[in-house]
Amino acid sequence: MSAKLTAVVAAMAMIFAVSAAQSASTARQQQALSNAKISLTQAVSLAQEQGGGQAISAEYDMKGAAAGEYQVKVLSSDGKKLTKYRVDPNTGQITAATNQPFEKVFTRLKPTSIQNAPTSLTRAITAAEQRAGGKATDASVDRDGDQVKYTVKVAKADGTSEKVRVNGADGKVASAR
Repeated sequence: MSAKLTAVVAAMAMIFAVSAAQSASTARQQQALSNAKISLTQAVSLAQEQGGGQAISAEYDMKGAAAGEYQVKVLSSDGKKLTKYRVDPNTGQITAATNQPFEKVFTRLKPTSIQNAPTSLTRAITAAEQRAGGKATDASVDRDGDQVKYTVKVAKADGTSEKVRVNGADGKVASAR
């Protein structure tokens, strides 16, 4: 076998291995989420209540405890403080709260844009879950021109995942892939 052919076969094997690992990880994440007593939207609501503001991102992280954890970033109602909350997916307890560097998040998006957006992060998560037919694992806010947009990753029962973009202006799904 030539060196080129060997390299191509090795590269293809690596691609298949990475793809299989990602699929297994998504399936493991979907299984953990289906066992969780608290959903991502409930974790967002709990963190918002604790922080007295509006969530700008939320994700399910399997790296922490055995059951994983939700990590939710909340912008204070005055737009001056950003706090990351860790929420237990089985109890809904907030296990940690840490201040986050404000400038890293808001280089492209102003706090008032998020506060004035007609669609909240929880509404965007709900729309994405309904569209994709699974459970949200990650959600964030960003800017699309002068409008707020949300990107939500949804884990599906078949082990795949789908990224859904939701318009902040009207709460409708803009795209899914």
